[in-house]
Amino acid sequence: MALYVNTNVAALNGQKNLMNVTQRMNSSFEKLSSGSRINSAKDDAAGLQISDRLTTQIIGLEQGTRNANDGISIAQIAEGALAEVTNNVQRMRQLVVQGGNRTLSPEDRQALGDEFGKLLSVNDDISERTAFGTMNILNYNSPKSGFLIQSGAQAGEQDTVTTGNAKLSSLFGDLLIREGATGALSQLIISAGGALSTTGITESALVDMGTLGKLIGTYMVQNGESIVSNALDAMFIGTQSSADFVNIGVSDLADNSMLQLDEDVLTALLTADVNPTAGSAGDIHVILALSNAANDLFGLTSADMTGDSTATSPVPFEGFTDAQLNTLNGFSTDTMLDLMSGLVTEVDALRAKMGAEQNGLASTIRSNTTAVVNVSDSRSRITDTDFAKETAELTRNQIIQQASNSILAQANQLPQAALSLLGG
Repeated sequence: MALYVNTNVAALNGQKNLMNVTQRMNSSFEKLSSGSRINSAKDDAAGLQISDRLTTQIIGLEQGTRNANDGISIAQIAEGALAEVTNNVQRMRQLVVQGGNRTLSPEDRQALGDEFGKLLSVNDDISERTAFGTMNILNYNSPKSGFLIQSGAQAGEQDTVTTGNAKLSSLFGDLLIREGATGALSQLIISAGGALSTTGITESALVDMGTLGKLIGTYMVQNGESIVSNALDAMFIGTQSSADFVNIGVSDLADNSMLQLDEDVLTALLTADVNPTAGSAGDIHVILALSNAANDLFGLTSADMTGDSTATSPVPFEGFTDAQLNTLNGFSTDTMLDLMSGLVTEVDALRAKMGAEQNGLASTIRSNTTAVVNVSDSRSRITDTDFAKETAELTRNQIIQQASNSILAQANQLPQAALSLLGG
């Protein structure tokens, strides 16, 4: 065997092995101290890419869960406000039932009207003041399509929270849409032509418009009004005029804050009482137009009315009988009860929709939570340090390192053999 002094191959091999085992030990120290099997791309390039995608999914799911909780909070705030609106409307309906008695004095009716009107304004105040932070969620600022909630980790994984609009005009508009009275305002003014005569309103006008037609008919009879456009201008406030109603549909009440149902006029429908002697020929025309064989709105016919309603110039109106007054008062009460019941239904529809959406978001949260657990488990298998395996590997490398140090020390002594040859 050759004996070299300049090149100690055994020592070089010892150094190489010592360096390798030291690197493995350093890697074990890093993995054990950090708890992560992958601390840089060199540890597992493919595993790093997979684990980062899983991390992206986990972070997105966790944020989606927080977003969904925000959505539930929005719905809870709105639903709590609507619960109070429901209480108020129920009380308003109770007042209408109480106002159905003709035995009430004008002072009694005024007391009913004061509370009724206050509840109307309070309900609108609730809708204006209900907010999530600084964002109003129950008035005309609330989007009809709902608030978009990014409840998932990926694109396209959104839910919506539909808080709706609890303003009186919006609820009334939604009620008319539900009744199928879309376009009723424009239909009304076109049918009536602006002025009511014995032939001005027939089957296609107020009678076919459900609650809207009944309210207008009640207003006209209570106030001796024979011009439909005047009734419209009195009952609806905003930027519209009589002529503008041609271009206005029911949906504008629900969506357009520039058109409002006048709360004072609505309250007056409760407090007003048809005067038995203060009527006019116009009252006869209104009642007969709304009480024909095909569409018996008031339940009165020409045979029931005093005066000649068919003449070119009708004779002066001589007054309603007690039976007729009972009929008109009952019609007014029934109309207001229908309105209040309809408003309760609309509020309940909003609450039911929000309840369903809350349940959907709660389900999404549970799904996200389960997904986070499972995806985290998958990522853990890739990135987390197996301490049992890694400590065993560290112990093995420590033993090898000690052996390498010992062998390297001995290998470094090999060139000393050459001195013995020189010393001969």
